[in-house]
Amino acid sequence: MKLFKQLGCLLLGSLALATSVKSEEYNIKYSSNYIMPAYVHFQNTDTNYSVKTKINVPFYNIQFYSKGIKTHNQFKMIDYKDLRNDDLYSVTKIKNNQITYGKVKNVEVKNVEYPVFDLFTIAYQLTYFDQLPTKNFYVTNGKQLYLIKNAILKKSVTTIEHKSQHINEISYLFSIGNKDVVVKKYENEKFPRYISYNKGDDHYELTFSSFVK
Repeated sequence: MKLFKQLGCLLLGSLALATSVKSEEYNIKYSSNYIMPAYVHFQNTDTNYSVKTKINVPFYNIQFYSKGIKTHNQFKMIDYKDLRNDDLYSVTKIKNNQITYGKVKNVEVKNVEYPVFDLFTIAYQLTYFDQLPTKNFYVTNGKQLYLIKNAILKKSVTTIEHKSQHINEISYLFSIGNKDVVVKKYENEKFPRYISYNKGDDHYELTFSSFVK
């Protein structure tokens, strides 16, 4: 009898542990306006998150990795890497109020007043939490750091037809300098269906294509 009680307690403890470390993940293929598709793996538990992006340009494999901590209403990035053909191209590490970032041969160290994010973390933040992380923050691509102060988030809802059903599509828009970033999702979903942004004079659009294994 005592053995059964012990086994029962062990089972209940295991179930409680499994519930407390719930994991969510979305492995998505996006089509792009530059023909090459992008593969993005969004994942989070109750305490952390990661975003892995792969873009297979002919003869040039690009990968972005970001990871950090998850709180009740925000992802907090602590690490970001940019790899080209599997070689480390740029790196970002955030600890306390200090950031180390830049190309691997030209790394800088700076003090920062606000949290730092990459674009894909921001996109996941918007669709998962329905809000920007904070009003003041930095955006980095691993090589440069952009300060966003008093960010204004414009949110709109449009009813669209998808697979013969009417669905509410939620759009989020904010600006980095004088360039807009747009992220879209379907109501009750927690991942981006669409991301558009600008890099230099180039405009990029990623549109949900399918879930992949």
